[in-house]
Amino acid sequence: MSIACINSNNAINFDLSLYQPNINTYQTKDITKDAYILNFWFPSCGPCAKELPHIEKLNNEFGNEIEIIGIQMIGIDNIKDGLEFAQKLNLSYKLGYNPDNSTIKKYKINSFPTTIFASKSNNNFIIWDGYIGYDDLLNNTKKILKGTNDK
Repeated sequence: MSIACINSNNAINFDLSLYQPNINTYQTKDITKDAYILNFWFPSCGPCAKELPHIEKLNNEFGNEIEIIGIQMIGIDNIKDGLEFAQKLNLSYKLGYNPDNSTIKKYKINSFPTTIFASKSNNNFIIWDGYIGYDDLLNNTKKILKGTNDK
């Protein structure tokens, strides 16, 4: 596990296809909340499968304050695998993918899972490389929310 806190003028940008049937694509501009979390995962990743219920719990507790987007790597698992896995776990936050993994490549995500906590207003990011337990997920969410409320 490694953590990096960065302040950048280059906001994270993405354009995803979502599993949700009523939404075709989802882009950075569609995020309605100041604070958001990107979680990079794939279904056959053991640590990913272990942490996704934690992310769902966080979404249930903080969904009004922070937006959560899961981004599946396509390759080892396909889109259908991701959709079925998300349904099996009853994941309710936004989940999507790029057929060509372009968002994963753009941000040089090379280990799974990876979680990015971000604030649009102050361009703060916390990057967590590897499995994140609920306590660390909660603490980093509170840090990014605190940063958005300081303005």
